[in-house]
Amino acid sequence: MGERSVETIDPQRVGSSSAQPEPPLPIDATTPGSFTLSDLLAVLDLGGDVPPVPARCLVSAHGGILGAQLLGQQIVLAERLAPGKAVHSLHTIFSRPGDCQQPLWVDVERLAHGGSIDALALSFRQGSLHICRADVMLRASEPDFLSLQTSRADLPGPAGAVPFPDRRMMPWEVRVLPRVEPHRLDQWQRIGDAGEDPTVWRALLAHSCEVLPLADLLTASGIPPMPADRPQVAAAVLSQTVTFFDDLDVRDWHLFQVRTVHAGQGRAVARIEIFGPDGVQRAAAEVVGLVRSARR
Repeated sequence: MGERSVETIDPQRVGSSSAQPEPPLPIDATTPGSFTLSDLLAVLDLGGDVPPVPARCLVSAHGGILGAQLLGQQIVLAERLAPGKAVHSLHTIFSRPGDCQQPLWVDVERLAHGGSIDALALSFRQGSLHICRADVMLRASEPDFLSLQTSRADLPGPAGAVPFPDRRMMPWEVRVLPRVEPHRLDQWQRIGDAGEDPTVWRALLAHSCEVLPLADLLTASGIPPMPADRPQVAAAVLSQTVTFFDDLDVRDWHLFQVRTVHAGQGRAVARIEIFGPDGVQRAAAEVVGLVRSARR
């Protein structure tokens, strides 16, 4: 286990200037809310390792900061600050939507380090306004003491799925299987141009987990997409947990099985299981979201 002390990472203690670097500009977008894989990879490539770390934003249609982007950035930054370790679990609470056109900074606390486990708290802010906080646990590679895997031999492959036409938030290959339950989405996807970095692969998987559940709940409930300037439904992710079971490579097909397990009193809860092409479960996620009329 890692040490139990809590440490705030201070630039002056690691020999750096206390002056903050100039914040990077948001990624240019011809159409707000629409971006390329290259755009997403650019915001995941954070500009510094010494906190407070400046972060770039994608330009969203609603003007806020995309939660999917923040999840990916949290994974990349955590693994950069804990070399030799990989994210095992990530829990994020989104407290404010923020402004995608304004500077974004990340403060860092080390909660545990020095052993097989590192734990970090990453706080994203704009000025003094808190945007979100992530508690991240990272693990070193270890031999198996016990080995147990969840696997599915009956998974229908991507060949029987239909290409998904609207891929603005997931600019890669997406195929959707016929719906077998009212509130379950089975989606295959692969990101052939994701590069060689496993850290980025995990970041892109977390990005996908944030995008899928609330959009599918609205689709399954017969609520059509609304213009960003005239929304009738307020939908936002409030918290998300992602756990990685094993190594994965998003350049190969992975099945995201998304199931809404509850909706009521303005909230929705969804669970996601991610399977590799061999039918072995590689990761899981849970999302708590806000869903209510925008006219209240």
